[in-house]
Amino acid sequence: MVAIPVCNEQEHIIPCLLALAAQKHLPHRVVLWINNTTDETDNRAHSLAHRLPFKLETVTVSYPPSIASAGQARRDAMAYVAKTASSDAILLTTDADSEVAGDWIDSILKAFIQYPVEAVFGRVLLLPEEYRKIPPHLHEDEKLERAYGAILDQIGLLANPEPHDPWPRHLEHSGASIAVTREAWNRVGGIPGVPSGEDRAFAKVLRQNGIAVRHAPQVKVYVSARLQGRARGGMAETLARRLIAQDEYIDDAFEPVSRRLLRLRRERTYWQSQSSCLDISYPDLPVVCIRRNDLQQHHERALRVLKRLRQLKQRLPKKFPIETAGQYDIPFPALTAPESSVFHDRP
Repeated sequence: MVAIPVCNEQEHIIPCLLALAAQKHLPHRVVLWINNTTDETDNRAHSLAHRLPFKLETVTVSYPPSIASAGQARRDAMAYVAKTASSDAILLTTDADSEVAGDWIDSILKAFIQYPVEAVFGRVLLLPEEYRKIPPHLHEDEKLERAYGAILDQIGLLANPEPHDPWPRHLEHSGASIAVTREAWNRVGGIPGVPSGEDRAFAKVLRQNGIAVRHAPQVKVYVSARLQGRARGGMAETLARRLIAQDEYIDDAFEPVSRRLLRLRRERTYWQSQSSCLDISYPDLPVVCIRRNDLQQHHERALRVLKRLRQLKQRLPKKFPIETAGQYDIPFPALTAPESSVFHDRP
């Protein structure tokens, strides 16, 4: 089942639905959660319904301004499909301005089969014609951020190996491509009740509950690069702001390497405490942001840490039980795929 929050998407809803209709493994049902909408989205979706190879259901709601948000809409849309889903179902969600890749569902199912996980996050890329609308310097800035993030990710894999989510993997948590088992969704209480950034909040609560997640680079969704979005603090708002003046700080997911190491140590202590029945709360460290002008020195520092961790790993006994297939064969330094991802949804 696929849940899609929708707000004034008359230009995108038909391509969105046609992309789902082109899947090799078709969804059983697609629910459009049409909220606070004043355009022709509903009519255009219904005009296509008879041509779709799956059941299309629309639910129309009107939130009061005090609670109207993209986060609330996604939370309610997924809760709606979960109510009638079987206990072994996989719940999927994407965005109404997105076009999932032709093998989107197939790649999601393969990730669930290949790895012992209960959730899969996919990559979100710009449509080719949308990519060209963004100035080259913003693409270059994003590339530098993601290169730094990839090094942090390698450090994490060396310090705390995750056999269920080995390299290659991506760094994103976007509502445009989330798949989760109904059981795991129930266990964490669904999508967190936040107005925006609900996708990252959901990834965080999954991790806090010890639910294994795969960041599958083969799972892809393509989105527009519009400047007027539906989510406060979302991608469109971020892009519009950066076109005027670049942000002083990089994405807050990319923290200093010292903070990442501290987070990894505290997480390891927390999970060890669970097996020994100690009462230790999950570490929730405050965000430490990096100034864009300081990124190069943080990058160099992270490379030194990565090099040292690799040296230590090589000195371990061959049978030391930390090996995860392929994760130590990452190019040095690692860069992400050449396709451009969207800008992260944090101010």
